[in-house]
Amino acid sequence: MIETCKNYCVLKAFDIDGDMLAKCREFANADGVSLDFKQQNLDCKLTLVNKSASDIVFQRILDSILELLKDNVYANYDTTLEQCVIENAREKGAKIAVAESLTGGMICSRLVNVPGSSSVLYEGFVTYDASAKVRRLHVKLATIEEFGVASEEVAKEMAQGLLENKEIDFAISTTGCAGPQSDEYDTPVGLSYIGIGNRDDIVVYDTFFDKDRNEIRKCVTNTALYLALKNIKEL
Repeated sequence: MIETCKNYCVLKAFDIDGDMLAKCREFANADGVSLDFKQQNLDCKLTLVNKSASDIVFQRILDSILELLKDNVYANYDTTLEQCVIENAREKGAKIAVAESLTGGMICSRLVNVPGSSSVLYEGFVTYDASAKVRRLHVKLATIEEFGVASEEVAKEMAQGLLENKEIDFAISTTGCAGPQSDEYDTPVGLSYIGIGNRDDIVVYDTFFDKDRNEIRKCVTNTALYLALKNIKEL
């Protein structure tokens, strides 16, 4: 619950589908309350404005939306995924390293956008070629030959390679196929793997986006930031 008597509230959320949005609009469909929704590459902004409803009604609508969206909501103010990642990592005293393939530096660029990110972001690698993954991150060649570059196994070993540096507390890795054609391993265009974790555990998430090349990369970047935020909060 967000305790507020404000007549205006912004919720930042991730990956709200059509059914969720319709339900949010149903909740907000009260006299004097409006809901504005914007989404870009899965990152969502919901703005509730109380024009004439009572504070109690406005709070009830807000609580209902929060209960529906649950963990999809990552902030109750206007902010960005990267800002939240940096702030939460700083609070935990965690250093982050990133290894990117298909996202090609997008994640690091987003993190560097945040003032003071140098206190959190330790380093980033764009290991685009398979040999770079082997040389820079110590991904096993046998793993690549067996499973392909865009695979759960490679994403995990990329993150493990980052964590070999004892200065690193938290690792993010991405690999996949953004197209427009498949790779030599016949990976479906739009399939990607995101490795998130620390020395205790690394989890690899698979995603699929049926979009054009750059939209796929942007969606994977936002997904990686959202998953990183969720996991950093649990450190």
